[in-house]
Amino acid sequence: MPSMRTIFVDWRLGRIIMFVLITGSVSYGVGNGVVNIILAGVIGATLAAGGFYLDYLGDYKKDHQSGKLSNPIAKGTVSPQMATLLVILLLNTSINIGVFVNIWVLLPIGGITLVIIGLIIGILDTPFLRAFSLGLLQAFYVLIGGLMVYRFELGIIILAFYLFFAMTGGSVLGDIRDLPHDEKTSTIILPKKYGLRKSSYFLLFNELLAYFFATLVFFTGILGIRYLICIILTIIIGLPMTLFFMYKSSPKTANIVNMMSFGILDMLFIIGMIVGKV
Repeated sequence: MPSMRTIFVDWRLGRIIMFVLITGSVSYGVGNGVVNIILAGVIGATLAAGGFYLDYLGDYKKDHQSGKLSNPIAKGTVSPQMATLLVILLLNTSINIGVFVNIWVLLPIGGITLVIIGLIIGILDTPFLRAFSLGLLQAFYVLIGGLMVYRFELGIIILAFYLFFAMTGGSVLGDIRDLPHDEKTSTIILPKKYGLRKSSYFLLFNELLAYFFATLVFFTGILGIRYLICIILTIIIGLPMTLFFMYKSSPKTANIVNMMSFGILDMLFIIGMIVGKV
């Protein structure tokens, strides 16, 4: 039986917290109702944690073979049985909250679950579909945030497109970071099939689309000028980071830029949602 510390440390706690903040900040930025905003964050936490462990279950044999021991099941610190129980409990919590608040929330919750399953069984495990799937996961969290406060309109959809393209491009950084491990397996990812240079162009193209949709959100009127200021700062910081990565593409650089993206750019998005409330 693993310790509770092992379970929580191996949950990619930083990523889970980020999903909590994204889902909760979207609910706060476009809606009202403290309880629903808090419940949106709870769904973000349970859904992300359940999704991570579902992904761990699907990949632990391959991850063990490649030596990618960030997967706690591959590492042996969490058993497949314990992981299965956690997936059931966490996803069931998300579903129950969704039914309680707004039954339409079940659509993006189901979408997230299906995407993860599709990646595990291989239907979506191709270079481009994998990247698009990761972007879709991010977009679904935005939709959950909106639906939890009964908002589903053009501005919310455009906001979802913003994070879709941001994560679709950003998936390249994760792929290049993990390239030394994936080269030992049969997994085909963008940098493995097309090389670092073409993969970095894919990153830039999607990032520019993300910035376009991020700016367009402001003109729908769902968020105010302070949101737009945060987006301008995101572009000022994010674009040079991408250009630097294109100049010096490597797993080490990808890891640095990836961590900075999650640490700085995601926080700017969250701050923009909070201060941009109209």
